[in-house]
Amino acid sequence: MPELQKNIEKVLLRLDRMGLQIKQAVADALRAVRDGNVAAGAVVDRGDDEIDREEVEIEAECIRLMARFQPTAVDLRRILMIVKANNDLERIGDKAAAIGRRVKHIVARDIEIRDYPALDHLAELTQHVLEMTVQLINVNDTAAAGEVIAAEDRINETYRRFIEPLLTRCREYTLDIDTFLTVMRLARNLERIGDLCCNIAEDIVYLETGEIVRHGIVRDPAADGDASY
Repeated sequence: MPELQKNIEKVLLRLDRMGLQIKQAVADALRAVRDGNVAAGAVVDRGDDEIDREEVEIEAECIRLMARFQPTAVDLRRILMIVKANNDLERIGDKAAAIGRRVKHIVARDIEIRDYPALDHLAELTQHVLEMTVQLINVNDTAAAGEVIAAEDRINETYRRFIEPLLTRCREYTLDIDTFLTVMRLARNLERIGDLCCNIAEDIVYLETGEIVRHGIVRDPAADGDASY
């Protein structure tokens, strides 16, 4: 295997480990929410520093590889995918940390998460999509990537169906604004994790096919006369 490919495989392994770490951080944050465990939520929040450092190091290594080897075609696409997925994974880590910080507000306001079963459904769906996304990093399965992209719509719809009744209760003064904002921000972080998973899945499609699939648009760079990617 050429030296460039060997180096790319090493970086992909680091990215895979980072994905597993972030998946665990999300699971730990949600467990802290369900248990009302402020200390456990704080642990997830503090752990985000390590994820941030790893994200910076992976990006720096990708830049080094591009400068040293000046890759083209598939190798360039693989490095670009790593850079973008690396950034999106780090942002998912930020969302896990934000959920961890939210636990203290839930406990302070005496909010019972079990009173919001739709939120549990949103959390389970988001975790499932995140697990699928992390598996994509080394598998590069475009069919599975398509499933992640499609699942984002389900996450968005679940989020909308969760928030709308809460807004109605706020308007009717049967739910106080502090409680609404606390659970809404929790749900919003989950919805954003779904968005970021979709971004990574779209990058997998780009890696395997060269097609840019974003915002419902499919674009083949070769069709524009640019076959260098």
